[in-house]
Amino acid sequence: MPDMPLARRFIKTLLGGLMRRYFGLELQGAENMPPHGPLLILLNHASLLDVPALMVIDPYPDSAPVVKASLFKLPVVSWFLEQWNAIPVEREGRDSSSVRAMLSALRAGRVVTIAAEGRRTRSGRLEPINPVLARFAVSAGVPILPAGIRGSFDALPPGARLPRRNKIVVQAGVPFRLERGTPVGVAAERIRHEIAALLPTTMQPLEEPAQLDAQPPDNVSSMSRPA
Repeated sequence: MPDMPLARRFIKTLLGGLMRRYFGLELQGAENMPPHGPLLILLNHASLLDVPALMVIDPYPDSAPVVKASLFKLPVVSWFLEQWNAIPVEREGRDSSSVRAMLSALRAGRVVTIAAEGRRTRSGRLEPINPVLARFAVSAGVPILPAGIRGSFDALPPGARLPRRNKIVVQAGVPFRLERGTPVGVAAERIRHEIAALLPTTMQPLEEPAQLDAQPPDNVSSMSRPA
């Protein structure tokens, strides 16, 4: 594994002090995280705080989060994303260039992180898994690490302007694989089950699994995906 770039170490130190002091940020299940890629990390996305939290606990020096392209238009945010090799994806339509970039990163032995729902939840509960993402997970043919983030929604829910103190925990589950040829619906339900197992009762999904004609993911996360 290559050494972590200086800029990444700086960001992790800067954000780490803040996130741990104010939100009690904690990583659980670190022993489940493979030492290197190729690896596809799939997680729930409940808050804008997920991105900095994941940057702090991300142990991989060359991981790549998948994020919505519009974030690259924000000067300071874009610099942070560039240090994490973020892969931009357009919100509308099927972004084939982003898919190629994701596959290229995985084939190079790197770690790619994506929010499995394809967007930030508005209820705090795990939403249906995006079928385009499920299809990609099947075709990628690499180990999948499920991750659950809890506490971030209560700290900064959608619409809130200022965060409040609330413990944030990122829990890494046990890696699994989806065999090539696995039906999209089956893959989506397996991903949903693995992530849900890492979340508390208040975050368990209520919705039915996603339909096959749902929109592709519009953003994600390092372990992270901003929205």
